[in-house]
Parts: sequence; structure tokens; C-alpha cells
Amino acid sequence: MRVTIPRETLEKIKRDYNVSEEKATRLYLNAFDEAESHFWTVIEERMSEEAPSGGKQSGIRLYTPREIKAYLDKYVIGQEEYKKRLAIAAAFHFAMIKQMREGGKDSSSLKRFRKKNTLIAGPSGSGKTYAVEVLGDLLEVPTLVVDATDYTEAGYVGKSADDMVRELIEMAPGSSKQEQADFISRNGAIIFIDELDKKAREGSVGHDISREGFQRAILKLIERKVVSIENPMSPGAQIQDLMDRQRGKKKQDNTLSTEKILFILGGSFQRSNENLEQIIKKRMSRKAGSMDDQGNLVISGFNDSANRDLTDYKSYYPFAEEDDFIKYGLIPELVGRTPIRSYVNHLSKNDLIRIMNDTEDSLLKQYQTEFQSFGLDLQFSDDAIEWIAEKAEKQKTGARALIGAWEDVLTDFQYELPGSTHRSVLVSKEVCEQPKDYLLKILSRSPFDDFSDGFYNEFGLNLEFDSEAQDYVREYAKSGHIQVSEALKILLSGASALNYMGYKGVFQITKPMLEEPKYFDNMYVEWHKRHVSLREGGVS
Repeated sequence: MRVTIPRETLEKIKRDYNVSEEKATRLYLNAFDEAESHFWTVIEERMSEEAPSGGKQSGIRLYTPREIKAYLDKYVIGQEEYKKRLAIAAAFHFAMIKQMREGGKDSSSLKRFRKKNTLIAGPSGSGKTYAVEVLGDLLEVPTLVVDATDYTEAGYVGKSADDMVRELIEMAPGSSKQEQADFISRNGAIIFIDELDKKAREGSVGHDISREGFQRAILKLIERKVVSIENPMSPGAQIQDLMDRQRGKKKQDNTLSTEKILFILGGSFQRSNENLEQIIKKRMSRKAGSMDDQGNLVISGFNDSANRDLTDYKSYYPFAEEDDFIKYGLIPELVGRTPIRSYVNHLSKNDLIRIMNDTEDSLLKQYQTEFQSFGLDLQFSDDAIEWIAEKAEKQKTGARALIGAWEDVLTDFQYELPGSTHRSVLVSKEVCEQPKDYLLKILSRSPFDDFSDGFYNEFGLNLEFDSEAQDYVREYAKSGHIQVSEALKILLSGASALNYMGYKGVFQITKPMLEEPKYFDNMYVEWHKRHVSLREGGVS
């Protein structure tokens, strides 16, 4: 952009402030930039006041809790209580921001509001993080998802809690950091801090720099803290601060208050000694008249949880209370500042099947779209989907296990089929059980030739299998309920030793070689002995 400075204005600055023409030019340009930024801020604010009658609306659209949950339902299977609590927290948080900004009937005297910060517990891969990401997409507000283990207490090596706010600012719309911060000040934002349990104290006494110190840093952000837009320790920020002082600019112009940010804290709360579920179960199992860990007498009502059959519950997260989180290692003040507490459940096989079939962004739809881009029609049978769900459930890592399970099945298909003459693939349970063998079959290729080709590409040596060796490999695969391709990898895992022994050309694989698990190891040992003996003999 070209800026023209009126000569009379330049002369006036030089005369009034007794500065050089170069200094007067810099002063004018700095003032021009700030004035332009303020100009557009005022325009947006005025148009926001006139909406929805016309013009550009600055504020975000408000949704009711029911509307938010209905949107989450499209992407997150199950976890009804969590989605409900999350929807309430978000709906009322941003409604209050709008009320205070625009000035409602009863908001004239309201300077602050109690935020519905949320604490969520539950196993990994169950939708904690994903639900927040989907929520951010709906609300169209800056939404930052961070891992607590990436941050430290201020003053120590690594990113500080304040850096979260600066990262959030980078996500907001605007042509400068100040405009981005102003957007958050007007419309609000969300920060989700995952893996908070990794910052829990493991002892009841002492100050833990990496854990309790971090929790207290987060507590300050949640309560209400003014954070510098720029990292105050960076050279650039220090130079800017000096320039601002010279121009008489107020320091708060380069800061952002965390008042309008909704904080959601999450974690699995699992560890090797006493995890959260064990703490809850221990508390619930106490009988009336017994003493708790602090020596207090337990008094139970007629419907108290102590009277329940604890074996009926697969998950104890729904029964977590404030004291349970504190006993786990969260500081009381932090637990107290998260008034909404919820949980996610372990995902069952049925949940995983619904995630694949019923969600808007189903993993199966993504695979189909990927294959379609190469002119391939990919379909999945019900028994294949069930087989993958069973495999993923056993890994106990939630929905994220689905990707790994499907990649194990589809990797070779993704490599071989694009560009081939095949135009359709139906993935069944049988294909899932033996994907490589099935692929080689439809490509009219032998698993023995395929293994030999791969071995030649890797080591420059051709392997040939006699008929007895091939029969042995097939029988080995059948008895072990594995693919022939997998059996070849197992039986010939030591064949790479041939490369180190200098073999070239063609090497014949026979049945006796396959029957002896250490055949190639023993072969290499004997070769090495001869090699050493010849070398020593030559030296002598």
C-alpha cells in the first residue's frame, strides 16, 4: 500500500516536536498504521451493533445447548453426558460474552461472569479432544488443543502456560496480532488442555516444579490473567516495548485478558500405582461407620453408593467427585475453578462399529474418497467392519486404534491398485484376515514370486523355492492361521545373512532350510569362522 504524506503535516510535526524530517516521517507512518487499525475496529463494532439488519456481523452466532449437542452427535458416537455438559458450557459461555458486549436488559452492572470451565476424565481415544475440535468448527471461534506435557511452569526451560494464549491468538482472524487479540476479546475462544493428569502431583507434600507449578500457572489463566501478546522475553518484544514507551502507548494495548476464554481440562487419569478409578472405587466401597483416608467418619444415606454392587460397573469415571481429583494429585483451587465435571466411557465394539458407519466424517468414507480419486470403487462388508472393531477394541486405545487396524489391511491395496486395471474392491472378513494373499491373488501373482522380488530389490539376490519348500510354507501358514506372505517373512527372517556373506545370482530355498529355525544363523556363523581363519592365515 502506498501512503502519501502531506507536506504541511510533515512540516508541522518537525516544527512542533523539533525533530528531523526522517524522524517526522517515521512518526507519521506509525500513527497512520495505528489509526487505520482503529478505523476498521470501529467499523466492525458499529456494524455488529446494527446486525442482523444488514452489514458485516462481527460477533459469532449463538447456539442453544440442544443445537450444539445435535451437531456433536453427527461426529461423536456415544458419550451422551459429556456432549451434554460440553454443549451447556459452550452455549452459556458465549451467550454471556454476547450479552456483556451488546448490553442486555440485566447486564448493565455485570462486569464479570462465572465461566463454566470444564474438567473431563476418561480413557484415551474416547472422544474428549475430538468433541472439542468439532465444537470449535461449529462455533467458528479460535479453538486451541494442546498437550499439557509440552508446557512448563513460567521461568523454566520450555513453553510456559502463557504461550498457550499466544498460540490461540495466532488462530484468530486479523491482519495483526493486536487485531487477532481484539477478536478474541470481543467474541471469546476455547482452550482445551489435554493430558492434564500427567501434571498431577504424585505425593501429598512438597512443591513439584513440573506438575504443581504448572497447575498453578493454569489456575491463573482460568481465573483471569492479562497476557502479553508477544513473548516478553523475546528480543523483538523488548524492542517493541521500548518503542511503545517512547510513543506513550499504553502497555495494555499489547495484552489480552483470558476472561473470555473457555477452558476445558482433560485427561485419562491413569497411572501405574493408584489411578482415578481405583480411588473412586475405594471410596465407594467404604461402609457407613468406617474411617476415610483422612481419619473422618463415613456417614452414608440409604441410597449411598457404598450400598451398590461395585462389580456392576465397568467404569468408575461417572462417580468421580471433587475430592477424588484432589487425591489423584490436582490442586484444590484448580478443581474448584472447573465447576462442570464430566467423563467419557470406554468405547465398546458396538461403539466402534457405529463410529465407522454412522458419523459424518466416517473413516470408511474417507478411505472410499481416497480410492475414488484413483478411479477405484472401495466397499466394505459388515463382517469386515465387525472384524476391525473387534481388533481395535482389544488394543484399548479407543477410536484411534481403528486407523491402525485399517492401515494394516489396506496398505498394500493403496500401493498396488492405483494405476492398475482393477476398478473395484470389496473388503470382507476374509480379506482382513489375509489381505496380502488376497491382493496377490487378484493381481495373479504368487506370494513366493512377490517375496522373491522384494528380497531381490532389497539385497540383489534371487530366491527360488522348490515344490517341497512351497508346500511346507503353505502348510505352516495354514496351521498357524496366517497368510502365506506372513509365513514367508517368519521362516526366512534370517535370510538377509546371505547378503553379508556375499552371495550373488540365485539361491535355492529347500524344505530342510525352512524346517531349521536357525539355518541361516548357523550358516553365517560357519562362514564367519572360515572368513576369520583365512584372514589370519594370510596374515601369518
